[in-house]
Amino acid sequence: MHISITGRLGSGKSTVAGIFARKYGYEIHSTGTALRKIAADLGMTALEFNKLMTADNKYDHMIDDETRRISIDRADDKILYDSRMAWNFAVNSFKVYLFVKTEVAAKRIFSDPTRGAVEKYASIEDAIEQINARMMEENKRYRQIYHVDNLDLANYDLVIDTAHRSCEEVADIIKEEFDKFSADPKAYTSKLLLD
Repeated sequence: MHISITGRLGSGKSTVAGIFARKYGYEIHSTGTALRKIAADLGMTALEFNKLMTADNKYDHMIDDETRRISIDRADDKILYDSRMAWNFAVNSFKVYLFVKTEVAAKRIFSDPTRGAVEKYASIEDAIEQINARMMEENKRYRQIYHVDNLDLANYDLVIDTAHRSCEEVADIIKEEFDKFSADPKAYTSKLLLD
């Protein structure tokens, strides 16, 4: 069974996914990496590219169709999806959502030099504004294309607030809950670990 991790911008999704994959022997399938590469190739920021994707759904469909295909063709492999929408497309995945308030996310993102030219911010206030705009733009697109609300926490098996937890701790919580879920998916009760 696969695991899909999504979450708010700056929630630590990719860092947690990397720790989890290394620690527990999973392969990462990252749609964010693919999207940032396409945006960079087109000379656009992440927000500009999100607006383009709202007008032209081909990029969403390419990535989401690939996610579904992998989840079916490689159902027995240890795959973790680091993706905004894999929870909706990966067949039989354990659905994890990482939550963080925008102010915390902005501080994290603003001080992260690995974000590259695709994500540039003049200040923390600018980061807050762009993060909120991008989150709303993405969710609007998902609602239009797929008729789902990516921000609705009821879509997920496990929701974790990452503001006061280390990425290592979050990875361990995911593993612990995933093991419970894998043992008996029908008996598993969704968990909200919000601070």
